[in-house]
Amino acid sequence: MPVMLGRMLIVFLAYFATGKLGLLIPYVSSHIALIWLPSGIAVAAILRWGYSSLIPVYFASLAVNLSSGLPLALAAQVSIGNPLGPLVAASLLQHFKFQCALDHLRDIFLLLVAVATGMLISASSGVLALIVGGIVGEAEVLQAWLIWWLGDSVGALLILPLLLNLGKKEAGLFRQYRARILFCFVLFALLDWYIFEYLAQTGQFIWFSFVLLPLVIWAAMRFGITGASTVILGLSLIGVWSTAHERGLFYHADMHQSIFSLWIFMATMMVMALMVTVLQARHQFSEKALRDSESKLRGMINGALDAIVTIDQYAHIVEFNPAAEHIFGYRRDAVLGRNLAEVIIPPAMRKAHLDGHEHFVKTRLQKMFGRRLELTAMRSDGSEFPIELTITALSDQGLPFVTGFIRDITEKKRAEQDIRNLAFFDALTGLPNRRLLVDRLQQALASSMRTRKYGAVIFIDLDNFKIINDSRGHDYGDLLLVEVARRLRECVRAEDTVARLSGDEFVIILEELAASVEHSVIETRMVGEKILHVVNQPYRIKEVEYHNSCSIGISLFVGNEVGVDELLKRSDTAMYQAKAAGRNNLKFHDPQMQEALEKRIEMESQLRVALLKQQFQVCYQPQVDDMRCVFGAEVLLRWNHPQHGLLSPTEFITTAEESGLIVAIGHWVMFHACLQLKAWESNENTKDIQLAVNVSARQFRQPNFVEEIKHILTQTDADPNLLKLELTESVVLDNVSDAIVKMDELRKLGVRFAMDDFGTGYSSLAYLKQLPLSQVKIDQSFVRDIATDPNDAAIVQTIVAMSGTLGLNVIAEGVETEAQFGMLRQYGCKQFQGYLFGQPLMLAELEKILGTDNLLFNADYSENSDLR
Repeated sequence: MPVMLGRMLIVFLAYFATGKLGLLIPYVSSHIALIWLPSGIAVAAILRWGYSSLIPVYFASLAVNLSSGLPLALAAQVSIGNPLGPLVAASLLQHFKFQCALDHLRDIFLLLVAVATGMLISASSGVLALIVGGIVGEAEVLQAWLIWWLGDSVGALLILPLLLNLGKKEAGLFRQYRARILFCFVLFALLDWYIFEYLAQTGQFIWFSFVLLPLVIWAAMRFGITGASTVILGLSLIGVWSTAHERGLFYHADMHQSIFSLWIFMATMMVMALMVTVLQARHQFSEKALRDSESKLRGMINGALDAIVTIDQYAHIVEFNPAAEHIFGYRRDAVLGRNLAEVIIPPAMRKAHLDGHEHFVKTRLQKMFGRRLELTAMRSDGSEFPIELTITALSDQGLPFVTGFIRDITEKKRAEQDIRNLAFFDALTGLPNRRLLVDRLQQALASSMRTRKYGAVIFIDLDNFKIINDSRGHDYGDLLLVEVARRLRECVRAEDTVARLSGDEFVIILEELAASVEHSVIETRMVGEKILHVVNQPYRIKEVEYHNSCSIGISLFVGNEVGVDELLKRSDTAMYQAKAAGRNNLKFHDPQMQEALEKRIEMESQLRVALLKQQFQVCYQPQVDDMRCVFGAEVLLRWNHPQHGLLSPTEFITTAEESGLIVAIGHWVMFHACLQLKAWESNENTKDIQLAVNVSARQFRQPNFVEEIKHILTQTDADPNLLKLELTESVVLDNVSDAIVKMDELRKLGVRFAMDDFGTGYSSLAYLKQLPLSQVKIDQSFVRDIATDPNDAAIVQTIVAMSGTLGLNVIAEGVETEAQFGMLRQYGCKQFQGYLFGQPLMLAELEKILGTDNLLFNADYSENSDLR
């Protein structure tokens, strides 16, 4: 509220003061002035402080009219139009979004129209009131109305731009430059006074007044619309005062001509000032836009991550942004003006660059422009690096400039190489992987097709690599593979390929061997033997010295009769042949072996079908005591093949082991053996019959082997005391501690264990003492010649005596003659198995034998209890 009252007071005083000043130089009676500045004050007050300014405007107008001698009623009537005209003018300006800065022609035109329109109302209302009051006669109406309208309009135009643009900024500038501004104002005032008072008389030199026009223009350009308005206001006041006192440049005997000349002068000056202000504003706006544009461009150039380098028609550098400084290692000041070629172009490419730039300057042809080019650039230290370059051209005053946008793609190239390495090279050894190997082998086949020279595929597999991985850890295994890869590379020529296929498998491609197969075999064998030799050399892996060997399979090729996959398969087959022959040697591919391999693959496929279609069946070979009385049987597997009939395990068990199917097959056998034990429980003749089941190495090593046996016993509800599992020495010795844990856990359930094929492996009293065995089974190889070979006889005696000492029962397998049976009985063996007592039998045949008197199980037979 105090702020509003303060503003209203300011408006009142300003209006009253300028009104009194205006009436000092009246034209018609004492109530119509040549210049009425209060109209501009009223419009400015409404625009800046709102419609509340109408109140002080009215009362100030009333006060002015009363002070000029008008009666109160007439003064009140005359004052009505004074706020109405400014109200209309201000409303029009607000409606059409007038900009007070007056820096557009539209705003100048809008100001002229609004002021002229509003002052029509003020003039009409005021003159009408004077006519009613009898102050203006009928002959003076038109003249009075015109003078009022023009006086209000000119007065508003003179002061309104000043008031609308006078603010804190202008006040601050006035305080800062007050001495200079006051000096200029006084100078203008004196010059104006001199021209109007002394230089010319009675309007004869009216044109001389326009000598002041350059000064007005200068003021508008120097101080803006506020400065120009102030100067014009001062000039106008002096001109009006001189004319009213019949002096100065505008005075004429014909007062109408004097007034017209004065208004023309004031209007011209004001319009000119406004036009100059607009032009100046446009110029400043353009300059600011240019500066902003240059600033933004400079900001973009300086902030760009890519180097931006510009050269002129002489190939001299004129732009070198911070990114370029960072990429190339130069300071901007150090390279500006220097030839581009000697700064960032590698020596080998400088001539081509200079020739290309010279051709562009002459022809303006832009063949390489607007494209991304991958080139090589040079840093300040002389090192070269890959870049991506895009070139653009522009013309400045007819001179060709070329700008290059340069990106350092060192990391991109490194990443591409890393991706390529991941795609085509082994991450551990750095050797080509399978994908690149296949590509190289295809190229080798194509080359061999052209030259008709032999090549070779050498397949290398490390022997016993699993041992170092399991015993020392994979980090040791990785170091071994890296060293093997290094040695293999040293064994061949640079043009040959050494690749890591997978795990501990490597493949070497030899190209351009001899034209004859004989010489090619010799050359390849020499390389293979060299490989065997270097791989056999000791390895120092961290603190451990390690020895290793490898098995090598080789397949020769000439032309492209044999495909890539087939060559790899053949060399792989030959490698397995080398392993089967004792390892640490090499084998060439044999077609017969390939045929056997294909049969094995077919066998594996048929085994899977056999499992699904239940083509397996079990048979039983009786086990007897020294009285030929049956106490148990060994469960044996047979495959009822749909094409080949009944097959024994010797024909398929190896394939089952290698393929891993032995686990599923072993489970099937174990389950059916337990089912049979359960089925025999209800028969007096069979309820105590024991069944021995062979357990394969792969099946026993399964982590869940114990749980599997427990689950089968639970499913079948068989008596575990009648189940005997036969293990070979190799199965147990592979991991003795693990074997003991598994055997102890099953032994607690009642399951018993027998050592199968005893004496053929690494028989040792040490592990015999540790293992929870119930029985030792003498291998048939010792039994076969016991009657004719003293060594075998001695071995059997030793086994029987040792087992008795350890509290283990002994059973001899492969007993086929009475002589063998007699000697075994003589040595103390009390349990037997072999063709002398019966071949493997089907279930029905076994049960028939168990039902006869001479082979019935005798309950008094003590060996059965001992086995438990």
